[in-house]
Amino acid sequence: MIARTYLCLLLLLNLFGCGILPGLPQRPSLDIKLVGVWQGEYREQGGTLKSWTQTRNPDGTYSIDFSFQEPNGAISSFTEAGRWWIDGGLFHELTSSDTIHPDKYRYTFVQTGCVRFELAESEGYAEVADSYTFSECLVADSPPALFGETI
Repeated sequence: MIARTYLCLLLLLNLFGCGILPGLPQRPSLDIKLVGVWQGEYREQGGTLKSWTQTRNPDGTYSIDFSFQEPNGAISSFTEAGRWWIDGGLFHELTSSDTIHPDKYRYTFVQTGCVRFELAESEGYAEVADSYTFSECLVADSPPALFGETI
């Protein structure tokens, strides 16, 4: 009788278990072509030059070293870190801070080793097309992978 009960439970798990699996969180998708060390810059409307070096890791983490040069010559810098992934054809970037919604970008490879990003959504709100676009170029191959660590 006990064997029959276990057999029935096993059969039920097989039948209904497959329906449960799609609801489980899945590992995010990554575009391996975006892994590596990238550099970019963007001149803001007020004349400030924003430049950065971003390292995108194959485990879905990233860090960015920003530098801002003001029109008067003053320079400031800071570092940001977080997670990145691809979903629905868009690049997603979520900082480690208290940010709830990731920034989302359309991206295209414009030439070998360079990618163009166009902001599609920020803070959960859709952006006007071409409101913020920039390019990054690959300066170093992928850093070593950190297998076994979670994002």
